[in-house]
Amino acid sequence: MAATDRLAVSFVFSRGCPSHEEGLALLRSAARQARVGMDLRIVEVTSDAQARALCFTGSPTYLLGGKDPFGAVTPPHDFQHDACRAYALPGGRVGPLPHHDDLVAALRAALEDA
Repeated sequence: MAATDRLAVSFVFSRGCPSHEEGLALLRSAARQARVGMDLRIVEVTSDAQARALCFTGSPTYLLGGKDPFGAVTPPHDFQHDACRAYALPGGRVGPLPHHDDLVAALRAALEDA
């Protein structure tokens, strides 16, 4: 994989969740480690209508090549613009952001699938 390989990435967030800035920094760090160039689109969700239209699963959501590598929600789901997301972490823990290594692996896999 060359350092110039590029992937369409959307970072979808709500300001209602305090982890969005750290989540964007995590994405950039993981992309550097994965050696994946990003065509990055940052989307702020500001209304429940927008959340429904985007099938927003909570902040932050990472869409890699248009897909959610951490699992999509199936309807019925009450999409809310200020929803925070929970990610499974090593050791059975849950946190507001994915583990760095999991995001690196997801970026690499998405690039291979692109």
